[in-house]
Amino acid sequence: MELRQLEYFCAISKLENFTKTAEFLHVSQPSVTKAIKSLESELQLTLIDRRQKHVTLTPEGKAFLLHAEKIMKDVDETRQDMERFQQEKRGKIHFGIPPMVEAYLFPDLFTTFKDMYPDMSLDVREYGDSMVVMEKADKGELDFGIIFTDKLGGSEHEMLIQTDNLSLCVSPELPLAKKKRIDFDDLRNEQFIMQQSNTYQYQHVYDRCVERGFVPDILLCTTQLKTIKQLVANRLGISVLPDFVTREETKFVRRKLTPPLSVDICLYWGKDKELTERDMRFLNFMKHYIASEEFKKNFQSNELQ
Repeated sequence: MELRQLEYFCAISKLENFTKTAEFLHVSQPSVTKAIKSLESELQLTLIDRRQKHVTLTPEGKAFLLHAEKIMKDVDETRQDMERFQQEKRGKIHFGIPPMVEAYLFPDLFTTFKDMYPDMSLDVREYGDSMVVMEKADKGELDFGIIFTDKLGGSEHEMLIQTDNLSLCVSPELPLAKKKRIDFDDLRNEQFIMQQSNTYQYQHVYDRCVERGFVPDILLCTTQLKTIKQLVANRLGISVLPDFVTREETKFVRRKLTPPLSVDICLYWGKDKELTERDMRFLNFMKHYIASEEFKKNFQSNELQ
């Protein structure tokens, strides 16, 4: 017994005509006739009464139809379930990032991901800070996100991508540039160019200044990293930025801070998220990506001398 035979039998029971059934199934009429005869031969029963213009089912045919329709319904539901698995496997990852990641870490990550998984896609959304990314992930609005934190707790819903230092960014023409290492006390009389107040950079630089007994003199807050960099290069102020966003800059110099100020860049997913096969594929990709020599070359060779 074949599924094709059951499909033909269910169709002819509704259409009551071999020609119409063949047209409906986009096959030849002899194919339908042969399939039904083969089914009757296997069962050793007559399922269809062919003596009239409109074929009808015999009592045996009506009983068989109940089973055939149930089997075809189960087959259809099975196909739908399997299609969901395929969609899940090929599916879209909803991914959140803060601004610095969008410009510096994400392009290479995305390119590598598409090379490895052309059947999957990333729906990327930029948010103003890491806290919003975490909130969206916890609500299930994001599958994954990249966050900045200094409180990595080794939880089951975080993966460390890299730990990076924050360095002073200053014009080479300013006196601060002559020092190899900068204490925050040295920044007491400087003007700061910062990101917005809800960002990791702003909060931790501000807190470090307060720890040293002064409130930073903030000239400007902006979401635009290019603006921050250009204003530093124009000698209008200083900034403190992660090394991975400044490693190729030539318009200003970087100086180590003492004591160091660092940041953990992490992949984050919701606390209550149940990881699907699609999610596991993405996590496995991230593990291999972080361990790759290309990633280390691009994003971990930022040490200041």
